[in-house]
Amino acid sequence: MSTVPKIESHNLSVAELFKDFYSVPDFQREYVWKTDNVKKLFYDIIEELYDDDEPDNDSEYFLGSIVVFRDESGTFQLVDGQQRLTTIYMFFCAIRDLLRDFEYQTSRTIEERISGVAQDPKTGFDILRLRVTLQYGAGAKALSIIASREEEISSIDKGILSSVQDLVNAYEVLKGLISERFVESPDVLLKFSSVFANKVKLIRIETPSFKNALKVFETINDRGIGLNSMDLLKNYLFINTANSNSIDNVKNHWQSLKSRWDKLTRILHKCQEDPMRFLRYYIMSHYEVDLQNNFPEESIYDWVVKENDQHQINKDPLSFVDKLIEASEHHFHFIKGENVDGSPNPYLKNITRLQGRYSQHFILLLAGRYLPKELFMKLCYWVENLLFIYTITRSTRKDVNMIRNFSQWSKNIRAIKDIGEFNNFVRSSFQKEITSLSGDFDLTFRELTDSKIAKFRIKYILAKMTQFVNEQAYSNPTQLDEYLDKSLTIEHILPKSTKSEGRHNFNKPTEYNLYASKLGNLVLLEKSINSSISDSSFEDKKNGYTQSQFLLTRSLVGNNKVGNNTQINRAINLLNLKHFDAWDSSTIDERQEILVNLARKVWGLENTPNSN
Repeated sequence: MSTVPKIESHNLSVAELFKDFYSVPDFQREYVWKTDNVKKLFYDIIEELYDDDEPDNDSEYFLGSIVVFRDESGTFQLVDGQQRLTTIYMFFCAIRDLLRDFEYQTSRTIEERISGVAQDPKTGFDILRLRVTLQYGAGAKALSIIASREEEISSIDKGILSSVQDLVNAYEVLKGLISERFVESPDVLLKFSSVFANKVKLIRIETPSFKNALKVFETINDRGIGLNSMDLLKNYLFINTANSNSIDNVKNHWQSLKSRWDKLTRILHKCQEDPMRFLRYYIMSHYEVDLQNNFPEESIYDWVVKENDQHQINKDPLSFVDKLIEASEHHFHFIKGENVDGSPNPYLKNITRLQGRYSQHFILLLAGRYLPKELFMKLCYWVENLLFIYTITRSTRKDVNMIRNFSQWSKNIRAIKDIGEFNNFVRSSFQKEITSLSGDFDLTFRELTDSKIAKFRIKYILAKMTQFVNEQAYSNPTQLDEYLDKSLTIEHILPKSTKSEGRHNFNKPTEYNLYASKLGNLVLLEKSINSSISDSSFEDKKNGYTQSQFLLTRSLVGNNKVGNNTQINRAINLLNLKHFDAWDSSTIDERQEILVNLARKVWGLENTPNSN
């Protein structure tokens, strides 16, 4: 009767551990430990094993567990624990090299913990092998050089991958820490190497197969302990790839999944997106989730496991990853201010200029990415409007409600089939939310000054209103970039800095600074014109304003109507633009109110020809 292989665990010292050979499969995430991780491990070991300068004979340091399975060559394939195993392996590399710096004939024991003789399974000949090898890319070469010293470590190109840089950095940090602590003599170093090898222990969990190892790995790391949801999801997909295929096809499917997963992470790295945030937004935009706690990142893995059967994730893991890849490519376009086909999307570019901290809107963009381009552009128009209104009103509701609203709205977006359904959705979502903030918006704009808001945002506001007026009057769509150009300045009609007689002549001299900073006193003006009128009086500035290319600026000082019932005339009447003969507190207040009503049209609080 055959015996079914069992899962076994062994309590081993580092010395016992490195009597065997280990390989980190190429599907594993790469080495990611930073300086702080390495230092913490070193100091934890020293604190536990040493009493001042002498070893504590009664102490041991437990390093945790690793999960392995033995392949046909007898090598242990490492499924969990590569960060710790690789780091403790480099302890011995650092000790060996420090001994060489002392011009000490190296320790054979230490050398055998770095490399050993194994029998080639094909030829039967003895071969010298490194105890730990990596199977992924440039990291494999970097660790091989560190361990074998067949080349100088300085020859390693640390710019290839972050994992290569991290490996070399970990080695150099260890060498520095060990040298600083045990610098006196080779004897002290050898004594440390013996303490380290025999007093640092871990549990090696040995499984009969790759699938068993992955399953144990998942169990150990259940609920995200030690790993984030992205790592756990990758492991979960590997397990289900193995379960859903015959043994003959498993390896090919693993390689396919590895290749796809690498592509996904490369895309997210290229656009500097946090993989966890992307994964969270993708799930919220495509599936129904429990929003009681706003679906935090730590809930992602539990959701995948729970919803596995319903969404067939376990049946076709490769297809699920392909969907993530496509979504990440679209997400990359959104970050660059583009539609999914790579064409420019002015509203997405405007959002990045508005301010950079918002990211929740990507939920809506991912949900709406299959809409016809015309409707997707309209969706982005409303997204920009809502984000600006949240920003300008500093709504206390935005951070609480945004994630929930956007996740719930995503379900409706995915169901849209035509323009009628889209307009119904906009009315029940964006316009309803914007209307609820209408009073706060008006109050904010009536009190808006350039001292209450960042300069770049004031320019955004003036640029948007100036662009809007020109487009209404001339039907000539333009990019906001043209109005945010450095050649255009924010002009204070009532100068901010003026001679004392100018302040005295103002009808409210004690409130001069307040009125000079009000939105109603600001206008966008070409730098060449602005420099010529400088801090002149309003009367002296009139001629300069008439030379501006912007109707909103020219309208301050003259009647710009042309003919009868022309588009320009209709725009001036619709937007209530008027010219002023004098400039004092009452006209600044009047113009502030004009701009309040204009802002309502620009940001979708009132219907205009271009807002639907």
